[in-house]
Amino acid sequence: MRIGVVSDTHGNAECLRLAIGQMGEIDLLIHAGDHYRDAINMCKEKGIKTVAVTGNCDWSIPGADEAEFELMGYRVFVTHGHKYGAKSGNDRLIHKLKEGKYDLLIYGHSHIPEITHMPEGIILNPGSVAIPRMGSKRSYSIVDIGKNGIVPYIHELNWQS
Repeated sequence: MRIGVVSDTHGNAECLRLAIGQMGEIDLLIHAGDHYRDAINMCKEKGIKTVAVTGNCDWSIPGADEAEFELMGYRVFVTHGHKYGAKSGNDRLIHKLKEGKYDLLIYGHSHIPEITHMPEGIILNPGSVAIPRMGSKRSYSIVDIGKNGIVPYIHELNWQS
């Protein structure tokens, strides 16, 4: 199974469209908040199944702020990260992963890409396709789930501004 992961699109449909195009064939798109409606609209346009959560910039928009589900026997947790203090570090997210309920924890909010492998599982932040921070580039993630387990990759968006 091939999963595309984005976060923090902030209304930039052009960047999201580019990212989805650069992902190639995906079975699912996960959007970890802040203008999660971007993913909902794009997935309707492209006919892609999506899981999306709301972030701190999704005010007054109905939607879940966390999602948990299973993919090919692996447990996945998605949050934007603002309720876990993700801009100042991922300590609370690490604690969440160490609870042992999840194999893959996906978050956004910091706009900085990250893959952290731990004995309990993997923490993934795809960064932002729209507004990267702290010297990072516009980015998204691909997660392959299959016989080799969970294999995440960060990809720089091929963007010409």
